[in-house]
Amino acid sequence: MRDFIQPKAGTRAVVLGGGGVTGMAWEIGVMLGLSEAEVDLGKADAIFGTSAGSFAGAALASGSNLLELFAAQSEPAEAEIPASAGAKVRESWRNAFITGGSDPEKVGLAFGELAKRFPAPVPPELRRRAVQARLKAEEWPEKLRVTAIEADTGELHVLGKESGLSLIDAVSASGAVPGIWPIVHADGRAWIDGGMVSPANARLAQGYERIVILAPMPGGYGLIPGAAEEAAAMERASKVSLIVPDANSAKAIGPNPYDPSRRGPAAIAGREQGSGLAEAVRRMW
Repeated sequence: MRDFIQPKAGTRAVVLGGGGVTGMAWEIGVMLGLSEAEVDLGKADAIFGTSAGSFAGAALASGSNLLELFAAQSEPAEAEIPASAGAKVRESWRNAFITGGSDPEKVGLAFGELAKRFPAPVPPELRRRAVQARLKAEEWPEKLRVTAIEADTGELHVLGKESGLSLIDAVSASGAVPGIWPIVHADGRAWIDGGMVSPANARLAQGYERIVILAPMPGGYGLIPGAAEEAAAMERASKVSLIVPDANSAKAIGPNPYDPSRRGPAAIAGREQGSGLAEAVRRMW
């Protein structure tokens, strides 16, 4: 965690973490369940999205119809591409975490090198079509920030409207998992998934008084802290609500976060979980 920041009174932030296409569906379900109980996360002053969370964040920040997005998770998604991480890729991920240790930038650089050594099996044009199909906004929402790693340096960037990248390039970069999806080339740089150095990058919400974190994959990576650890550190100054998949949601999401066939069950379980948590979230929000 970076140095302590005194929160500004009355400010609110939402953090949406990574978790593949199933994690995105679960986040949409949770947001809908909360919304139906009159807990509107869209009223946040800032929305931070990482990987799958960048897509859900774009929808939330742009005021998209959550019920329509929820229903779409149970419909056929022709543009979505089924994928999984093979043994060689998973072993390379483990080595990247070992190489980087507790230094996020070194971890990011190791993953940048990995992404170059293991070109994704999916052509960039097909991946872009899938990204375009997911996005319900064309213009950058003012309050949205998404994370991506510069592959050549390992540096984590927080991208917003002022970044110069288009929204589709930014969310594509945020979700460019090394070995699964292709590197994104934009603004003269090579970009990979912002979730490789933290499952949610929840620490970016420091400085806000009230924070809601949705983390489909809450655990840490190697020596990199998970969402629960980051949330606990922020609780010394802020009111924090960390939402992670319960047993029913975890079962619905399944073992492969890149399996489009699990979108519907994940969204349904997320909606039920969001509805059940609404009162507790309302009290702090």
